[in-house]
Amino acid sequence: MTIVETFLHTCKKHARKIAVIDQAGATTYEDICREAIECAARLLSADSGRNIGILLPNGKDFVTAFYGILMTGKTPVPLNYLLSPAQLLYVIQDAGINTIFTNSLFAPQLGNQIKKILPVEERSSCASVPFDEEQVKHGDADEQAAILYTSGTNANPKGVMLTHRNFLSNLDGCIHAFHFTEKDVLLGILPLFHTYALTTTLILPVCAGATSVYLARFSGPKVLEMIEKYRVTSLFAIPSMYRVLLRTAETTKHDLSTLRLCTSGGEPLPGDVLLAFRKTFPVPLTEGYGLTEATAIVSVNLPERCKPGSIGPPLDNLEVKIVDDNGQEQPVNKDGEIWVKGPNVMKGYYKLPKETAETIASDGWLKTGDYGRLDEDGFLWITGRKKELIIISGENVSPTEIEYVISGHEKVFEVAVVGVPDKVRGEVPKAYIALHEHATCSEEEIRNYCTQRLPHYKVPKYFEFCKELPHGPTGKVLKRALK
Repeated sequence: MTIVETFLHTCKKHARKIAVIDQAGATTYEDICREAIECAARLLSADSGRNIGILLPNGKDFVTAFYGILMTGKTPVPLNYLLSPAQLLYVIQDAGINTIFTNSLFAPQLGNQIKKILPVEERSSCASVPFDEEQVKHGDADEQAAILYTSGTNANPKGVMLTHRNFLSNLDGCIHAFHFTEKDVLLGILPLFHTYALTTTLILPVCAGATSVYLARFSGPKVLEMIEKYRVTSLFAIPSMYRVLLRTAETTKHDLSTLRLCTSGGEPLPGDVLLAFRKTFPVPLTEGYGLTEATAIVSVNLPERCKPGSIGPPLDNLEVKIVDDNGQEQPVNKDGEIWVKGPNVMKGYYKLPKETAETIASDGWLKTGDYGRLDEDGFLWITGRKKELIIISGENVSPTEIEYVISGHEKVFEVAVVGVPDKVRGEVPKAYIALHEHATCSEEEIRNYCTQRLPHYKVPKYFEFCKELPHGPTGKVLKRALK
């Protein structure tokens, strides 16, 4: 099966059932299918190229654009609207995108860089090429189904190539583990350009014939209101969102009794959030682990099989092992790098064969760059990150990018950025700065400089000026000493 075949099967089987609810209202599977075909027709009219961008908030328009692109045999590339203009342009150019589905809100971000902009406010009347279900390309299981750009240890994002098999195998494991059915209602509050959100709140509901409720912009009161109004059963979010929901629940009253599953991922789950959630909500909060290169989910705690503090046992249809720096498998309860193997492992990085070979071993094992251990019951525990990524409210942020910006300031001699704990956002950047000799500079001056050149969430929360930064024998800054 492919994602397209799964979509068409569900749209026939559950034609009159509500597929999507967003701020514009409710849409059935039958209508979602029709609108996806309209998107496909518009795309074929546009001389659009191979990779097609989607720059949209959560909602029906994202869903229909995603499936419409796949129906033409082309590859959807969800675009992160939180990126700086320079990085958004980098992704567009790297992926060779000349056609983008977007709306009037986001279109100005694109300037004149795009050959063809397809506004979602316009409908099938814009299509000059006839297209119907008979012409739909179903694809092959091992064909590319999406390219998702993720921030790596370098400043520039990398495109992760995921196949139909990658997505559907991961969802087979999730549906089996979570017991999803067509009776479920999933609330989508994470942006759909994330693999975690795309997999669990766009493709998974279609596989199960369930209903997706989308919120274009996160709001604690709105989330609780929608859980009650639409009798939501499942929620996937990041710890900082759950912290906001806890604060909201203290001052508002809502019926949340339909919830049967709340899962946290994207960043470590603080113990205080876990404990407070148990006291406030009708279901326990379970934690999972995954990464884009493994198509979202590797392991997860379940309500009936859970160890607080762990990230749960691996999904049934994949393997996990812990290895040392020489690639030797470690015994139970011994720390090492987490390696993953299974049909969920990415095809590779787009146009980056060297990085792909460094990340996926010749025998198919994915080197995650995260450190952890497996206990005697098969539960996975995270003990550190090999990568230097800072995870801010679920967003992977490369300190290299922030350092590159700050180092451009004329008074800065050297800079190093590390992540420090933050109660609201999980982690935030802190910049350690050494100035040129005799230079003077204020924190406000550097902050303003960053604000003009970085998205707001990447601007360091803290700045510390040092006479000099600590260095190792090879001359590299010792970030572990700064931490």
